[in-house]
Amino acid sequence: MQIKGFENKTSTIETPNDSGNIEKPFENSAKDNPRVDINVLKSKLREKENTVLKKNITILVGCLVLIIVAGISVTYL
Repeated sequence: MQIKGFENKTSTIETPNDSGNIEKPFENSAKDNPRVDINVLKSKLREKENTVLKKNITILVGCLVLIIVAGISVTYL
């Protein structure tokens, strides 16, 4: 008579013993990044803000000129 099931099947699982050779990718990637200067970041941010400010001022002036021209043309009709 044979035993059926998991008791009959015995196998050994081998684990690798070379755990000392495991590479650590997170440490290497953190060291490769160059440092960033805060003044460079601030200057880039100021440049972007200046371009947005100039765009907003031109839109505002254009709208004011349009309102003034429309007001003058309505008063003389």
